[in-house]
Amino acid sequence: MRKVKTASGATAVQIVSKSGGVRRIVEHLGSAHDETELEVLLEAGRQKIAAWQGQGLLDLESLEPAPGRTGLATTTVESKHSRLLWAVLHGAYQRLGLGEAVGGESGL
Repeated sequence: MRKVKTASGATAVQIVSKSGGVRRIVEHLGSAHDETELEVLLEAGRQKIAAWQGQGLLDLESLEPAPGRTGLATTTVESKHSRLLWAVLHGAYQRLGLGEAVGGESGL
């Protein structure tokens, strides 16, 4: 598997095969624009490679949750924008009075 920077600044993730010094792209998995997307693509690549090599994947769904936990957490990328991050930054900006320091809210 390899990661390649694209012209747009994204990171392309590809599964490659090398034979006789020649690299061949087996499958292009996609392009990531942040670390979360990159990890999702890399994990998908690891799973595909493991399946192709005849290695079974770990069956994590059948594991019992740790004591005090109700279940295993799942993560879904729903957006590339972090509304929570901007809300926190905006709140801190206002509490620190930085808007007044730069001449109003237009500084944000």
